[in-house]
Amino acid sequence: MKSDQSKGVPAPYKTKPTNKSYTQTSRYITLKDGTRLAVEIYLPDKLKKGEKLPTILELTRYWRVIEPKFPYNKIYPKPLSPYRLEFITHGYAWVVVDSRGAGSSFGDRPWDLSPVDQSDAKEVTDWLTKQSWFNGKIGTIGHSFSGNLAELALINRTPEVKACAILSSPFDIYTDVMRPGGLPNMPFIHDWGDLSKRFDSNQLPVRLQKYRKFVHGSKPVDEDLDGSLLRDALAQHKLNTDVSAVDQVNFRDDSLLAAKDKIKRTDTFDKCIDLIKVKYGDDYLEAGLDIASPSGYYKDVDKAQVPIYAASGWEEGTNADAAVKRFLNYTAPGTKLLLGPWEHNYMNISPFTHGGPSRFRIDQEMLKFFDSYLKGKTEPLSSDKAVNYYTLGEEKWHGSDVWPPKSEEQIVYLDNDHKLNFEKPAEDGKTPYRVDITSGTGRRTRWDCLLGQILWTPHPNRKKADKKLLVYDSPPLTEDIKITGHPSVKLYVKPDAPDAAVFTYLEDVAPNGLVRYVTEGQLLCGNRINPERAPLYKTVNPVPSFLRADYKALEPFETTPVKLSLQPCSFMFKKGHRIRLAIGGLDHDHFKAPNFTRIANRIEVLTGADCLSQLALPVDENPN
Repeated sequence: MKSDQSKGVPAPYKTKPTNKSYTQTSRYITLKDGTRLAVEIYLPDKLKKGEKLPTILELTRYWRVIEPKFPYNKIYPKPLSPYRLEFITHGYAWVVVDSRGAGSSFGDRPWDLSPVDQSDAKEVTDWLTKQSWFNGKIGTIGHSFSGNLAELALINRTPEVKACAILSSPFDIYTDVMRPGGLPNMPFIHDWGDLSKRFDSNQLPVRLQKYRKFVHGSKPVDEDLDGSLLRDALAQHKLNTDVSAVDQVNFRDDSLLAAKDKIKRTDTFDKCIDLIKVKYGDDYLEAGLDIASPSGYYKDVDKAQVPIYAASGWEEGTNADAAVKRFLNYTAPGTKLLLGPWEHNYMNISPFTHGGPSRFRIDQEMLKFFDSYLKGKTEPLSSDKAVNYYTLGEEKWHGSDVWPPKSEEQIVYLDNDHKLNFEKPAEDGKTPYRVDITSGTGRRTRWDCLLGQILWTPHPNRKKADKKLLVYDSPPLTEDIKITGHPSVKLYVKPDAPDAAVFTYLEDVAPNGLVRYVTEGQLLCGNRINPERAPLYKTVNPVPSFLRADYKALEPFETTPVKLSLQPCSFMFKKGHRIRLAIGGLDHDHFKAPNFTRIANRIEVLTGADCLSQLALPVDENPN
């Protein structure tokens, strides 16, 4: 059976280890304001006198090192991250730091991704430059939240930082995390809040309680022999701001800081406000979520002109789209994009391969990238394309110099009798749909893997789920169709309320009736694209600003055109299969209705010459 291993695109990178063992030490470093950060240092063993090493810096929100319980600490003494082991055994130092107010570090967090994380990163890199084993070159790396910390550290423009890898991380906190399509991403936000609060209390989150017998919690630093320093640090974490402050956010320019009952005024909070005023001035509240989002600082990040490797799996929330946005908006030479058949935990989600853990060596791919910029080993990275992506169904890697790769737009039209046709409909039509309040996508989806849940078999019941949706099917295909990029949907809808939530699912229907999920998109339809407003950043398809001023309620029972972009994908529809577009008004498993408007219970979808409801597919014409 096929796997997601690279067969030459991108070029495999397996090099001989420089050492098999390493030393691991930890300590506190004290910042200028007195806050102590916990630091773990991995070095290859038997360093020669005067030998110096390039260093990978990882800043983390969640326990820099997990302390296993006995006897598991004897069974598995290696670093828990596969990246760390690959780098440490190939001539690198690896330094991982618990962020302020997290893990074993002291301090508090006024909000996540605050400017204090950036200033702390500057002090950490200053400390690094004074270490006897440091050779003057730093690479920053992070997965998920840590990826954002690696990204924002570039704002400091530290000359020693030569490259950065951001894996599986959101770019725009509003559209990628809190409100995809303008719809509240619940229960994820509250689950993430619980996860953060428990980690900050040195407890496993509810979803990870099954690992209690294996794990103590965050590892104390070496000098903390009785755990008293860790206990003192945890006491300071109680001043961290309650994540439920995000509940009040409906639009991008709604401010987290307006929830005064949730915000704890501390010295760190005041420091953050002073730093924010440097960028946004006294009107910083008007910046809304930008103060806590990489997208709000991307121009500052780009000024560093550090090559960035943005990577994601196709099916992990909106992270693939986030990786694309990084590739489109960061301009440093050498910036790269990798999109693979994975969920958030690097499980292979392709229904056409072996499944289970990915066989693509992401750690070696990252080593190839950093070897080029920190060690001067430019081959084979220089022979790779800037973009590498994996096509599901074809089960093959491809390379491209650009994103999206070369394609031809194929329009498929919604028609009467639940049909998708490649020709424009001959007659006008309308199809009523009453929203089923039980409709959802289940708990094995792109949204569920973001907090540690592994997707072994994603979307196992799409055929059953579609019975609650409005479904349009194409005729059996007469040839294979491979799509790569960002499909989009334009619908003419007539809702029975001042707004409507629209969920669209692109699916593959096999001759035997098996339904396979391909991708999806959602939109709270009152969020309109304002043609007079410049985009906040580059995107493949036009998207709403999600600013309060651009929201406009719908007229109940009046026809409204709605256009939404789906999450990026690369998929081959095989000859004899059908293309399906399924439309709903609710995903009760992952989204809830907004609190400021009433959304439709009944929607009519109109088709015909004056209402060309359609699906736009980017048909892949990339020869590589």
